Amino acid sequence: MNWRKTTATAVLAVVVVFCMIGCPTKPPATPGAPWGPDSTWRGGVYVCSVATTVSKGNIRYVMSWTDATDTGDVAYGSGETAAVTHTWSDTGHFDVKAKAILDADPTKASDFSQAKTVKVLPNSPPVVDSVQRPPVGVVGTETPFVVFGSDPDGDSLRVVVNWGSGKDTTTSYSLSPCNIPMSHVFTKVETAKVVVQTQDWKGAKSAPDTIRLSVGTSGGVKFTPWQSTDGDQISSSVVVANDGTDEVVMGSCEGAGQFYSIKTNGNTKRSASPKDAAGGELFTGNPGLMNNGHIIVGSDEGELYALTINGLSKAWEWPDSAAGYQSAYNWGAPAFNGSDIYIAREDETLSLYHFVDAGSSVSMAAVYMLKALVVDAPVVDAGGNVIVCTDDSGYVIKFDNNLTSPIWRTRLLSGPGEANGVIIGTDGTIYCGSDAPLLYAIDPDSGHVKWTTPLDASGNRPVMGRDTLFVGSDNGTFYSINPTTGSINWQKTVSQGGGFETAPIVADNGYVYVQDVNDVLYCLNQADGTTIWSCDCPSYLGSRSGNSHRPRTRKLGVAGLNDYSPNPSITSKGDIIVVGADALYFVAGYTDGPLDSSAAWPKWQKNLSNTGSETGK
Repeated sequence: MNWRKTTATAVLAVVVVFCMIGCPTKPPATPGAPWGPDSTWRGGVYVCSVATTVSKGNIRYVMSWTDATDTGDVAYGSGETAAVTHTWSDTGHFDVKAKAILDADPTKASDFSQAKTVKVLPNSPPVVDSVQRPPVGVVGTETPFVVFGSDPDGDSLRVVVNWGSGKDTTTSYSLSPCNIPMSHVFTKVETAKVVVQTQDWKGAKSAPDTIRLSVGTSGGVKFTPWQSTDGDQISSSVVVANDGTDEVVMGSCEGAGQFYSIKTNGNTKRSASPKDAAGGELFTGNPGLMNNGHIIVGSDEGELYALTINGLSKAWEWPDSAAGYQSAYNWGAPAFNGSDIYIAREDETLSLYHFVDAGSSVSMAAVYMLKALVVDAPVVDAGGNVIVCTDDSGYVIKFDNNLTSPIWRTRLLSGPGEANGVIIGTDGTIYCGSDAPLLYAIDPDSGHVKWTTPLDASGNRPVMGRDTLFVGSDNGTFYSINPTTGSINWQKTVSQGGGFETAPIVADNGYVYVQDVNDVLYCLNQADGTTIWSCDCPSYLGSRSGNSHRPRTRKLGVAGLNDYSPNPSITSKGDIIVVGADALYFVAGYTDGPLDSSAAWPKWQKNLSNTGSETGK
């Protein structure tokens, strides 16, 4: 036997086997003592570092914090520094030690390192006092939140929010106590889980506050509620129209002294001023859009303006500049019949005017001295006759198109008070409310009252769908009424916080919208009055400024043409425009529910242009 050959063969076999099974991997080297701050705060996030080496593979760290031991789930390379964190719930001195384990084989571990002693100081965790948010969110639009927080130690706070999408939003620090506004765009229909915490500058976090928010496609405010750059709001009813490029919402902002054109995405497009805005002149009254593209709106100095829809430039004013100013006479809302304009003015004789728009100029065709205030707005029937309500014993008066003299006058009240909200039905019947808790149907030829329907309080500004009257009362009750007989189809106490003073909106999808005095919008089923949803518009401002009710003044000689809440409107996409006391709100509606074009009188002043004309022109 050749011993040398046998020995060499055996050694070669051992080498082959050794290489096949792999060289044994050594455990990681024992780390040095962790390094980091010598102290921290109870409840704060403490961060320290640790590192070691290994001959092969990656390592993870096991940390002993004295009150707990945990194994990290992140693997590090040899010599790579790891940042590790811990939160202590007690005060005192705590030893921090680390050992390393092989990521591939945790049984191979180093010894624990030497300890670093950390002093944990007292600190009271902050608190989430409350979270203010709207009742629902709308997909694809900003949903506002306000987080109210405080810290027992008076420390500055920030807010950390998890919106349910896996990504937190963290604000900057604010002095405690604080209210921190923020917002989020939800991208799908869901019941969103929103987790809110406050965190003090020492790192301590509050207990989580979990909010579940229904996110849908309707019933919530879209975009940031509109206010002027000075924080003022639209003070008139609005016109909704296409200006040749965009669908816009147009109205006057008395506080800012401007007339605004606002895109239906909530962005201001342009604005216009009366001729003497620097001297304090303001647009007042409620605008209407003529079929020639002129927006008719008055000023508080007595001028009547025609603004072009596409640029808000002045087409004409009456009286012209050479005639000088009038004595602070407000105009009301116009009604149109082609180029004819009918509008009341709050002058000495409380007159009703008839103007003819010639394009670049205007002429006054007639004026009738009513000696009583026109309530709300005149309307024009299919024959061109003009009907108004007054605040003098609740008269309803019908004129011919030249305002020559009344065709008839019908007194609805035996004492002082007003008739209001005159509209025209499918067969020409005139409907209106009054200070008496009654809704009236009036024969258009004779002026005789055909029927009255008792309501639980004063009814304001009725509208008419395809075959039904709708009206809300000062008590927050909403009525569906048969226009032929006056019988009540149904009535619902809808608003618990206030009454209805604006005209409802009849939509094409079988819903009707109504806005209460606190700017809460209700969507109801026309058939039975079921509430589909309600939208508390001021809650989308981030904080309520209190009761937003614009009080109505009904005493004779005190009430004005513009002392009434502006009416809501609706876009061609079915979104509802709420003209609130604090802001203009775009409420998400339904694409299949724009204004019902088949309804006899589906909103205030008939249509989106506020023509106040039975023919719509």
